[in-house]
Amino acid sequence: MENKMTKKMLILLLAGVFAVIFAGSVSGQAILTPTPDLDGNIFYIIKNNDSCMSISLTMGIDLQTLRELNNLDEQCTLIPGTRLLLGRYETPTPTPGPSPTPTPITPTPTPYNGYGQVCVYLFNDENGDGIVGEFESGVTGGAVSITKRNGSDNFTGLTAGNDLLCFPEVPEGDYNISVAPPTDYNPTTNMNYALTVKAGDNSQINFGTQKSSVLEVEEVQVDTGSKSPIMAMIGGGLILAGVVIFIIFGVIKRNEQL
Repeated sequence: MENKMTKKMLILLLAGVFAVIFAGSVSGQAILTPTPDLDGNIFYIIKNNDSCMSISLTMGIDLQTLRELNNLDEQCTLIPGTRLLLGRYETPTPTPGPSPTPTPITPTPTPYNGYGQVCVYLFNDENGDGIVGEFESGVTGGAVSITKRNGSDNFTGLTAGNDLLCFPEVPEGDYNISVAPPTDYNPTTNMNYALTVKAGDNSQINFGTQKSSVLEVEEVQVDTGSKSPIMAMIGGGLILAGVVIFIIFGVIKRNEQL
């Protein structure tokens, strides 16, 4: 029984081989490999004289697998023009590679800010011209404030006469400088000054002030000068009246002698 089955399988195999060779020689065309459809299924269209064995050998698919995929019977009956499922193309899942190593972010270096020196001089502006004269001395006790416009730095101090009040390490930036004179002084210049400090700068700002008593004397002198024309008119009137009285008195005296 087994010998008969073996002979039968061998006959089918030889028949399939001859069928393939014959089909190729008759058509004169190369055998095309089926292309998967959109779902990944690979089909083969059955032709005349095709057998499961010839298709198995031509397409490189196991005979038993071909039967199971298409539910074929033992005789492997084929109908020309219909499709045989040869297999399914599975889209390969990409193998994840090594995770990228994050590059550490290099911190941005903080820009270096330099320093400048700011000196303030409060002087006794005796002539009131707002300019430091050769013989005009410094004033003691003026309150100085140097404030950065963003409020991050603030420097304060008191003037010390002829010595400059200096702040040697003022960071770069924009500042407002203000000075308040002592109580018995009045300013002769603007007491506020805007200054931009840059690294290496050496700045000196002068502020003028004058004693209140000096200003009062000048005001009195100005007032007195404004009233002097009236006083001159009054004095002239008195002199003129004295002259008239003297003339009248002389006329009367002369008439008495006649």
